[in-house]
Amino acid sequence: MFLNKRTIVKSAEKLKALFLDLIFPVECLGCNKEGMWFCHDCFKKIQLKDSQYCLHCKKENNFGEFCEDCKEDYFLDGVWIAGDYEDKLIAELIKSLKYRFMRELSGTLGRFLSLFLRDLINKNRLVNRDLENGKIWRRLEKIKGSPEVFLNLKESLIIPVPLHKKRKRWRGFNQAEIIARELKNYFDIDMSTEKLIRIKHKKAQAKLGEEERKNNIKNCFGWQGDRLNKRNIILVDDVVTTGSTLNECAKVLKENGAGEVWGLVVAKG
Repeated sequence: MFLNKRTIVKSAEKLKALFLDLIFPVECLGCNKEGMWFCHDCFKKIQLKDSQYCLHCKKENNFGEFCEDCKEDYFLDGVWIAGDYEDKLIAELIKSLKYRFMRELSGTLGRFLSLFLRDLINKNRLVNRDLENGKIWRRLEKIKGSPEVFLNLKESLIIPVPLHKKRKRWRGFNQAEIIARELKNYFDIDMSTEKLIRIKHKKAQAKLGEEERKNNIKNCFGWQGDRLNKRNIILVDDVVTTGSTLNECAKVLKENGAGEVWGLVVAKG
């Protein structure tokens, strides 16, 4: 019997899923409750990061922006970090998605990112109770330095950090892309998955030191779309370490006309 390529791929995916189910029975990663990979009760236990900081010097600030002295070395405007990798639940979710291929967990991580971004925006928005509590001047000072992307979120563009086609083929999916899709649906923002591309296949960044990461990722990305005409970008990834990958993506995007470019990640590794 003749089988086309699509049928073979689907069959292989089903066999892989069956194999993984046999090795890893479907039970909550947090409490071992059967029937789901991550239950609602455990989801409520993972904590949103309540403060942001400059990724370079680690000085705390309002929005995760780079400090005046640090930003000269970055094309990124800043990085928003949703959770703490030291949180065992967050670490287990990320590792299980990437290395145990549990793509169902992308929905959990995507919801976590969505709640974090909503919370970050709401914390820095002027509301009626600020007027009632006499906090208006303090709030206005904070809002004055807020990212432009917050002021016009619906016109922004979500772009997941791309994988090289070889790595994507090996894993079967790009975890950043499926996490970003949850974010897109939550906020109803446009998303692009094909225009920012990875053009070089290099060593995995996780195995390298800080300086090696910067050199390893240089000139690995390209843009194959129209000019961005000052459109603000939210770059989505699962983990940030030094910010080298996000920064190389931001470089390409700004060279092609992007406005602000902010990284949004689940945790810092």
